Amino acid sequence: MGFGHAVLSTCLHLPRQGLSALQRQRVRAPRLRACRARVTQGMTPRGRFALAVDRASADEIARHLRECSDSFAPPLAGRVDIAAYAEKIAGKAIRFEAWDAALGLVGLVAVYDNAGPDVFVTNVSVAPSWRGAGLAQRLLQSCFDRMDIPRARRYRLEVNQRSEAAVRLYARMGFVPASKTGELICMERPATGGDKK
Repeated sequence: MGFGHAVLSTCLHLPRQGLSALQRQRVRAPRLRACRARVTQGMTPRGRFALAVDRASADEIARHLRECSDSFAPPLAGRVDIAAYAEKIAGKAIRFEAWDAALGLVGLVAVYDNAGPDVFVTNVSVAPSWRGAGLAQRLLQSCFDRMDIPRARRYRLEVNQRSEAAVRLYARMGFVPASKTGELICMERPATGGDKK
Protein backbone atom coordinates (compact mmCIF):
# COMPACT_ATOMS: atom_id res chain seq x y z
CA MET A 1 0.00 0.00 0.00
CA GLY A 2 3.01 2.30 0.02
CA PHE A 3 2.96 3.11 -3.70
CA GLY A 4 1.35 6.52 -4.24
CA HIS A 5 1.00 5.95 -7.96
CA ALA A 6 -0.72 2.58 -7.68
CA VAL A 7 -4.43 2.50 -8.41
CA LEU A 8 -6.34 -0.02 -6.33
CA SER A 9 -9.97 -0.95 -6.57
CA THR A 10 -11.98 0.92 -3.96
CA CYS A 11 -13.38 -2.21 -2.37
CA LEU A 12 -11.86 -5.66 -2.13
CA HIS A 13 -14.45 -8.37 -1.57
CA LEU A 14 -12.98 -10.75 0.98
CA PRO A 15 -14.66 -12.92 3.60
CA ARG A 16 -14.90 -10.94 6.84
CA GLN A 17 -15.25 -13.91 9.20
CA GLY A 18 -12.10 -14.58 11.14
CA LEU A 19 -10.49 -11.20 10.41
CA SER A 20 -9.81 -8.80 13.25
CA ALA A 21 -10.89 -5.16 12.92
CA LEU A 22 -7.27 -4.16 12.27
CA GLN A 23 -6.93 -6.70 9.46
CA ARG A 24 -10.21 -5.57 7.87
CA GLN A 25 -8.96 -2.00 8.01
CA ARG A 26 -5.75 -2.90 6.19
CA VAL A 27 -7.60 -4.74 3.41
CA ARG A 28 -9.09 -1.44 2.17
CA ALA A 29 -6.96 1.37 0.81
CA PRO A 30 -7.33 4.36 3.18
CA ARG A 31 -7.50 6.76 0.23
CA LEU A 32 -6.53 7.08 -3.38
CA ARG A 33 -3.98 9.75 -4.06
CA ALA A 34 -5.10 12.51 -6.38
CA CYS A 35 -2.86 13.05 -9.35
CA ARG A 36 -2.28 16.35 -11.10
CA ALA A 37 -3.95 15.10 -14.28
CA ARG A 38 -7.57 16.06 -14.69
CA VAL A 39 -9.73 13.14 -13.66
CA THR A 40 -12.98 12.76 -15.54
CA GLN A 41 -14.31 9.48 -14.17
CA GLY A 42 -14.16 7.70 -10.87
CA MET A 43 -15.48 4.64 -9.15
CA THR A 44 -16.78 4.17 -5.62
CA PRO A 45 -18.53 1.26 -3.92
CA ARG A 46 -21.79 2.96 -4.99
CA GLY A 47 -20.87 2.89 -8.67
CA ARG A 48 -19.31 4.99 -11.40
CA PHE A 49 -19.44 8.76 -11.53
CA ALA A 50 -18.08 11.46 -13.82
CA LEU A 51 -16.42 14.68 -12.72
CA ALA A 52 -17.13 17.89 -14.59
CA VAL A 53 -16.56 21.61 -14.27
CA ASP A 54 -19.38 24.11 -14.88
CA ARG A 55 -21.69 21.62 -16.61
CA ALA A 56 -24.86 21.92 -14.49
CA SER A 57 -27.69 24.30 -15.35
CA ALA A 58 -29.38 26.45 -12.71
CA ASP A 59 -32.34 24.03 -12.68
CA GLU A 60 -30.07 21.02 -12.09
CA ILE A 61 -28.27 22.87 -9.31
CA ALA A 62 -31.60 23.84 -7.70
CA ARG A 63 -32.82 20.22 -7.87
CA HIS A 64 -29.58 19.03 -6.25
CA LEU A 65 -29.70 21.69 -3.50
CA ARG A 66 -33.31 20.79 -2.66
CA GLU A 67 -32.33 17.12 -2.40
CA CYS A 68 -29.44 18.03 -0.07
CA SER A 69 -31.23 20.78 1.90
CA ASP A 70 -31.81 18.75 5.07
CA SER A 71 -28.12 17.82 5.33
CA PHE A 72 -27.28 21.47 6.05
CA ALA A 73 -27.60 22.80 9.60
CA PRO A 74 -30.01 24.53 9.67
CA PRO A 75 -31.66 23.20 6.47
CA LEU A 76 -30.74 25.22 3.39
CA ALA A 77 -34.35 25.68 2.23
CA GLY A 78 -35.15 27.53 5.47
CA ARG A 79 -32.26 29.99 5.03
CA VAL A 80 -32.17 30.88 1.33
CA ASP A 81 -34.36 30.98 -1.74
CA ILE A 82 -32.92 27.87 -3.40
CA ALA A 83 -33.92 28.89 -6.95
CA ALA A 84 -32.22 32.30 -6.58
CA TYR A 85 -29.15 30.75 -4.93
CA ALA A 86 -28.89 28.18 -7.75
CA GLU A 87 -29.09 31.00 -10.33
CA LYS A 88 -26.30 32.87 -8.54
CA ILE A 89 -24.12 29.75 -8.38
CA ALA A 90 -24.77 28.96 -12.06
CA GLY A 91 -23.95 32.52 -13.13
CA LYS A 92 -21.09 33.53 -10.85
CA ALA A 93 -19.40 30.47 -9.33
CA ILE A 94 -16.90 27.97 -10.65
CA ARG A 95 -18.48 24.58 -10.06
CA PHE A 96 -16.85 21.21 -9.51
CA GLU A 97 -19.49 18.55 -10.07
CA ALA A 98 -19.96 14.80 -9.71
CA TRP A 99 -22.50 13.15 -12.01
CA ASP A 100 -24.18 9.76 -11.75
CA ALA A 101 -25.51 8.50 -15.10
CA ALA A 102 -28.88 7.55 -13.61
CA LEU A 103 -29.30 10.16 -10.86
CA GLY A 104 -27.78 13.26 -12.45
CA LEU A 105 -25.88 15.77 -10.31
CA VAL A 106 -24.85 14.04 -7.06
CA GLY A 107 -22.03 16.26 -5.78
CA LEU A 108 -21.26 19.97 -5.99
CA VAL A 109 -18.50 22.28 -4.79
CA ALA A 110 -19.05 25.90 -5.85
CA VAL A 111 -16.50 28.69 -5.35
CA TYR A 112 -16.44 32.39 -6.07
CA ASP A 113 -13.10 33.46 -7.53
CA ASN A 114 -13.25 37.17 -6.77
CA ALA A 115 -10.68 39.71 -7.96
CA GLY A 116 -8.85 39.64 -4.61
CA PRO A 117 -6.56 37.01 -3.12
CA ASP A 118 -9.36 34.92 -1.55
CA VAL A 119 -11.34 32.10 -3.12
CA PHE A 120 -14.67 31.73 -1.26
CA VAL A 121 -16.24 28.26 -1.07
CA THR A 122 -19.98 28.92 -1.10
CA ASN A 123 -21.29 25.35 -1.33
CA VAL A 124 -20.21 21.77 -0.64
CA SER A 125 -23.01 19.23 -1.03
CA VAL A 126 -23.44 15.53 -1.81
CA ALA A 127 -26.73 13.77 -2.56
CA PRO A 128 -27.94 11.52 0.29
CA SER A 129 -27.54 8.37 -1.84
CA TRP A 130 -23.84 9.14 -2.36
CA ARG A 131 -22.83 10.20 1.17
CA GLY A 132 -19.87 8.37 2.63
CA ALA A 133 -18.33 7.68 -0.79
CA GLY A 134 -15.65 10.40 -0.50
CA LEU A 135 -17.19 12.66 -3.16
CA ALA A 136 -16.96 15.89 -1.14
CA GLN A 137 -13.27 15.31 -0.48
CA ARG A 138 -12.65 14.41 -4.12
CA LEU A 139 -14.48 17.52 -5.37
CA LEU A 140 -12.66 19.81 -2.92
CA GLN A 141 -9.32 18.36 -4.03
CA SER A 142 -10.27 18.95 -7.68
CA CYS A 143 -11.07 22.54 -6.75
CA PHE A 144 -7.72 23.00 -4.99
CA ASP A 145 -5.81 21.46 -7.91
CA ARG A 146 -7.43 23.82 -10.38
CA MET A 147 -7.85 26.99 -8.33
CA ASP A 148 -4.43 27.20 -6.66
CA ILE A 149 -3.27 30.05 -8.88
CA PRO A 150 -0.38 32.43 -8.12
CA ARG A 151 -2.56 35.32 -6.93
CA ALA A 152 -4.74 33.19 -4.63
CA ARG A 153 -3.59 33.28 -1.03
CA ARG A 154 -6.33 31.37 0.75
CA TYR A 155 -9.67 29.59 0.57
CA ARG A 156 -12.43 30.74 2.90
CA LEU A 157 -15.76 29.19 3.85
CA GLU A 158 -18.42 29.45 6.53
CA VAL A 159 -19.97 26.47 8.28
CA ASN A 160 -22.46 26.05 11.12
CA GLN A 161 -20.83 24.47 14.16
CA ARG A 162 -23.75 21.99 14.33
CA SER A 163 -22.56 20.53 11.00
CA GLU A 164 -19.97 18.42 12.80
CA ALA A 165 -19.27 16.11 9.85
CA ALA A 166 -18.65 19.13 7.59
CA VAL A 167 -16.33 20.75 10.15
CA ARG A 168 -14.34 17.48 10.38
CA LEU A 169 -14.14 17.20 6.57
CA TYR A 170 -12.88 20.78 6.24
CA ALA A 171 -10.29 20.20 8.98
CA ARG A 172 -9.05 17.07 7.13
CA MET A 173 -8.77 19.20 3.99
CA GLY A 174 -6.53 21.75 5.75
CA PHE A 175 -9.06 24.37 6.86
CA VAL A 176 -8.63 25.94 10.30
CA PRO A 177 -11.08 28.12 12.24
CA ALA A 178 -10.34 31.83 11.75
CA SER A 179 -13.30 33.41 13.57
CA LYS A 180 -16.71 32.60 14.98
CA THR A 181 -19.97 34.56 15.03
CA GLY A 182 -22.74 32.81 16.94
CA GLU A 183 -22.93 29.28 15.52
CA LEU A 184 -21.15 30.25 12.29
CA ILE A 185 -17.46 29.33 12.00
CA CYS A 186 -15.32 31.04 9.37
CA MET A 187 -12.59 28.63 8.26
CA GLU A 188 -9.55 29.28 6.09
CA ARG A 189 -7.01 27.20 4.19
CA PRO A 190 -3.88 28.56 2.55
CA ALA A 191 -3.63 28.18 -1.21
CA THR A 192 -0.58 26.20 -2.23
CA GLY A 193 -0.09 27.48 -5.75
CA GLY A 194 -0.74 24.14 -7.46
CA ASP A 195 -0.65 25.66 -10.96
CA LYS A 196 2.61 27.58 -10.44
CA LYS A 197 4.72 24.74 -11.85
